[in-house]
Amino acid sequence: MADTLHLDIDAVSKRHASWRGVVVKIGLALVLFVGLFMLFHFVLEPYMSTMEGFMYRLGFWGPVLFIAVFLVGTSIFIPESILAIAAGAIFGLWMGLVWVVIAGTITAVVCFWIGRKLLRGRVEGLLGQHPKIKAIDRAASTAGFRLMVLLRLSPLNYTLLNYLLAVSRAKFKPYVLACFGMFPGNFSTVYVGFAARHAADLAADVKSDGGKLPPGDGWVHEGALFLGLAAAVIATIVVAKIAMRAIRAATDTALSEPAA
Repeated sequence: MADTLHLDIDAVSKRHASWRGVVVKIGLALVLFVGLFMLFHFVLEPYMSTMEGFMYRLGFWGPVLFIAVFLVGTSIFIPESILAIAAGAIFGLWMGLVWVVIAGTITAVVCFWIGRKLLRGRVEGLLGQHPKIKAIDRAASTAGFRLMVLLRLSPLNYTLLNYLLAVSRAKFKPYVLACFGMFPGNFSTVYVGFAARHAADLAADVKSDGGKLPPGDGWVHEGALFLGLAAAVIATIVVAKIAMRAIRAATDTALSEPAA
């Protein structure tokens, strides 16, 4: 009887811990959601009309310019999320996602070349001084493609990952193919830019129309749009947490194995 009671208490405790974890994830998602919206509102929105008009006048060269700015900016560690939010606001959700994915992949290739050709010798000493970084290097050479996808799904900075994998023993082909792991994070940040711009435009339309939604729009549509954004952010956080757990397991295994 005592054993049964003890098991029941353990089960209840685990359920409570599980629910606490869910609440924490939702809270983190909401904080991230609000933070990204504030980033758009205070940093990007004042210049958005000017940027959009400039990109429109450029025509075909607008996306090309965005890709070039993304390449240069992220290569020197300007946060990718700022540029992805701008893409969502300027180009819309789907075309913004297309240009961010293309720009991110091109940047990954360029960073790989820079890291492999110019920085590898300098970084080898750093790898020897930091066992955990060295473990990622060893794990990347053994787990290969799977680990690189997990690293892309994690919340680690993409540019840092590009340089780290470039100086590791990672092969180029799986490195490039693993770039699809950036998609969930890219989708969430582009969606933030799209939704924030939509919200700003909607607020302006409602204000000019006496508090009414524009014709053809409705609260159900608006609610679905922002619920979709919240779901995308929550899903990205959950996937990142799972990826980090798998990365820790892989690096712990690499640390426990004798060096080749």
